[in-house]
Amino acid sequence: MLNFDPKVIKISSVVIGIVIAMILGLMALNLGGVFTRASDVEPRDVVISDINQNNAKISWATGIETQGVVEYGTTPTALNFFAPEASRTKNHLVELTLLSPQTTYYFQIRIGDKKYDNGGVPWTFTTKGSQTQPAIQPTPTVASLSPTQSPTPTPVQSLEINVSPTQSSNISCNETDCTKIKEKLGKGCTTQDYFRCLKKITPTP
Repeated sequence: MLNFDPKVIKISSVVIGIVIAMILGLMALNLGGVFTRASDVEPRDVVISDINQNNAKISWATGIETQGVVEYGTTPTALNFFAPEASRTKNHLVELTLLSPQTTYYFQIRIGDKKYDNGGVPWTFTTKGSQTQPAIQPTPTVASLSPTQSPTPTPVQSLEINVSPTQSSNISCNETDCTKIKEKLGKGCTTQDYFRCLKKITPTP
């Protein structure tokens, strides 16, 4: 029959108890989320949405509940503005406000003491420009006529032909010689003037 030294039994019991306590402690810490994988904390599926002139929304997801801060600015080396989350969550959404129109912004996400970016460079987006309203052209108005009114016709213009004194002298036959009257037939003198001359009748002026 084996006889164990009481001291050895006592020491062995203490060592076994310490080992069991350490194992139980590590399990409790792991369940409490103290020991987590880096991939559970790292932001994934980062999306930039609802970008307008002065606002933008940043969303991402993590494997465990975390509380992050979006650090942003207008240059990739000076991210001087901060937008923290209000509580811990797995599905994150942060809205950036008071942004300048038509400006490029850069940002990274800080969770705890670690900063995350887009593969070594900050994520980036550009706000929309100021929208200018187009000038409103006046609508042309058309004068409407009442049922009793009718359009006024355009007056017909009469054409007057002024005959110069030289032309009027050529129209009348002032010759008394029948031969000259004959020569001017159709040029101020008529056949009637010619017959009158032959009958010794004074031509009509």
